[in-house]
Amino acid sequence: MGFLMTATDVVELAMQAEQSGEAFYRAVAQKSESPQLRALFEDLAEQEVKHYHVFAELSRSVRYSPLIAEEWDEYVGYVNATVQGALFKGPDKALAAAEEVTDEKEAVRMAISFEKETLLFFYGLRDAMHPADRPIVGKIVAEEKAHIRRLARML
Repeated sequence: MGFLMTATDVVELAMQAEQSGEAFYRAVAQKSESPQLRALFEDLAEQEVKHYHVFAELSRSVRYSPLIAEEWDEYVGYVNATVQGALFKGPDKALAAAEEVTDEKEAVRMAISFEKETLLFFYGLRDAMHPADRPIVGKIVAEEKAHIRRLARML
């Protein structure tokens, strides 16, 4: 079965992903020569900060999922499989990834990849949350999808 993960643990992973996303976006914004791309990355960093605060608030009132034990075990397995990327390994790993970026298109592609990883995680999070909390996570899912569209337009 692996380790026991609570709903609070999962929300804390979401908070860590947002902190890592902020670190990555700020680092690539500093490296960007294009004012348009720099502005996009800075804006995305600010949105990650807002998402972090939403999850921080949610962590104070998180309700346990209505999932039965077997479903929760499956969900924890899903979480473990989806949190392998740099964003879930902390801001230091996100900064290291940003340091490896050699051009702006690569930065945009990496950002899209990070956003997709995060989006998959948030879909699972939303589904595992108490029904009353799902709209909060659903709003962040919609914003993450908008991030992917904005980044894709930059390519």
